[in-house]
Amino acid sequence: MADSVRVLYIYDADDPVALTPAELTWAADIVVETAHSVDEALDRLTAAVFDCVLSTHQLPGGDGVALVRRIREFDPEIPVVLHPHRGSERVASEAISAGVTDYIENNPDSDQGEQVVSRLIDAVSEPRQHSGSRIRELTAATDDALWLVSPDWETVLFVNSAHSSVWGQPEAAFRADPTAFLDAVHPDDKPQAERAVDRLTDGESVELELRADPTAEFERRVLLQAEPIPGPAGSVARIAGASREVTEQRAQQRRLREQQQTVNSIFNALPDVLYTFDTQGYLLRWNDQLEAETGYTSGEIEEMYITDFVPAEEVAPITESFQEIIENRNSVTLESAFETKAGERVPFEFTGGPLETPDGDLRGFTGIGRNISDRKKRQRRFEAVFDNTYQFTGLMSPDGTLLEVNKTAVEFAGQDRDELVGTKIWDAYWFQTNEAARQSARQAVETASDGEFFREQVTVQGSNREAVIDFSVRPVVGEEGRVELLIPEGRDISRLSQRERQLEVTNRFLRHNIRNKLTTIQGYGTLVSEADDEQMRSYGTPITRAAIKMEETAEMARNIHKLIGRDPSPVTVDLVDKLDRAIALARDRYPAADITADIPNSPDVMSLASLDEALAELLAILLGSATSAHVSLDGAGTDGDTAAVTIQTADGAVPPAEREVLTGDIDIIDIDQTKHAQGLGVWYVYWHVWYSGGRIETTSDGDCVHVYLPLA
Repeated sequence: MADSVRVLYIYDADDPVALTPAELTWAADIVVETAHSVDEALDRLTAAVFDCVLSTHQLPGGDGVALVRRIREFDPEIPVVLHPHRGSERVASEAISAGVTDYIENNPDSDQGEQVVSRLIDAVSEPRQHSGSRIRELTAATDDALWLVSPDWETVLFVNSAHSSVWGQPEAAFRADPTAFLDAVHPDDKPQAERAVDRLTDGESVELELRADPTAEFERRVLLQAEPIPGPAGSVARIAGASREVTEQRAQQRRLREQQQTVNSIFNALPDVLYTFDTQGYLLRWNDQLEAETGYTSGEIEEMYITDFVPAEEVAPITESFQEIIENRNSVTLESAFETKAGERVPFEFTGGPLETPDGDLRGFTGIGRNISDRKKRQRRFEAVFDNTYQFTGLMSPDGTLLEVNKTAVEFAGQDRDELVGTKIWDAYWFQTNEAARQSARQAVETASDGEFFREQVTVQGSNREAVIDFSVRPVVGEEGRVELLIPEGRDISRLSQRERQLEVTNRFLRHNIRNKLTTIQGYGTLVSEADDEQMRSYGTPITRAAIKMEETAEMARNIHKLIGRDPSPVTVDLVDKLDRAIALARDRYPAADITADIPNSPDVMSLASLDEALAELLAILLGSATSAHVSLDGAGTDGDTAAVTIQTADGAVPPAEREVLTGDIDIIDIDQTKHAQGLGVWYVYWHVWYSGGRIETTSDGDCVHVYLPLA
């Protein structure tokens, strides 16, 4: 352009988002003069000549649309550009109706001065009809249906092409009858739409959402916004409206609500406390569990700072953890406590991590608080048992690394717990006595890590003495069947071991000397039985029998000592094989007895390895007063967990005193001089079955004995 464009810029001087004149005068061909109210603008326009008018919408003494109408009353041709902040379809529709040349929505977040100047120059340069086409292009480009109708709803003053796509109704139907849009409304929504028409006619603004478009089974949602435009005398001159399809927005809102409800349900259903703090340390959100744990109300919690929830002595670590999250954006976990409204201290484990926006800005932190009262109680109980037992007890990983040892083991070693924890058990102080001890510890770990129980006597080193311990390692198997931990235990049996050795020496001495003396007695008994004197000969046989019986008793005592001397443990045995051997031993001992058997195949049982000797001794007890016995086997047992061996006699019975021993109805400490079983064999049978984890039952008359042994 050859000459400068003279622009009258009308805006509220107190409007913080309005363009400044300086933003419009960057080009040399623009001259800007200003006015700050509707009246001032009209005075300037009647007193001077301008090429163009630029106006914001919110003005002292009126608005931009009203100003456009006033300008058009005395100058239908001057270009008028409306520059509203937060424009709307209603404002745009009214501006078009008023005769605006161009419509530029204000976006204060962008550098828009150059764009506005360019549009002002275009508005001045283009013919008036071209300016009108620009407005039509603007209304055609929007997806919203914009319309103007007469106050009596008889005439359509303006409607854009979006009407059909919004309402699912031909635009021609609306042009022919503005109330035709009611035909596109769901029958249930039609009454409120009709009331909206009446309210607009009466001068009220309306906003409502309707189900529309019968061709789509009324699944479309339309937001209708409309306002009456007053005339000079205050009556309704026309009605402007905008209709927007919001189907997808409502669906998204519904999905969002459903998701929010799901999140809230999960949020409040969790047994732990969930919380979100802002960067200042105040709560943004929490679940119901926080109120339940602390006793504070929602209103009280809103005003509380992060350290208000913890005891005074815990403020420092809580503050330090908060700073670690906020300043370094690291996640932290610590044990602290909630101090409830009632003053009670409840131990908690808190975990927190940074909460960031999608753009990476730090909003605060979020975390979980878990009540560990029960865990603390279990820990105290565990420590009370763990550290107050006389046994050496520990905890290891499957590779033999010590994870924990109890107080007894630490004190025995005379070292600090830290010197022991973290080392392999075979490298620990206790097993440095000799290489055999180290190898036993290695073998124990290998055996237990394969899922087997290990047990052995080992000599270990203490701070001031060596000790013999009953050393065992037990595997702990997880849910997936893998060994996850090992539990080593050691029971000091030094004195017991010494007593066993002493008893062994005594047993060998007695056995040797008694056998020698009994051999001598048997020899003299034989000589007596061969004497010439008949009366003397009658003494020889009882002497010999008594000597033989005493030798058998001494041998049984030796067997019992072997049985119980080292705390025997049951193993898996073949019951059928053991029964066959027992019957063979009994037949050798009682060749005249009739021993029959019904022994089907049977599962293995748990028993001591010498089960055949015990069953043979039981047969001997029965055959002591009988000439026959029948042995049978029930592999399933009476309860499904045991195998049952039954011995039945036809002409004999177990004496009552022996029955009491076999069934466990009398203990050895209850025996007196007047009532006891004859011989040690019955005790040998009882103790053998007892150590095997089984039991013995007899019939009331003693002619039938049942031995129950646990299945392997």
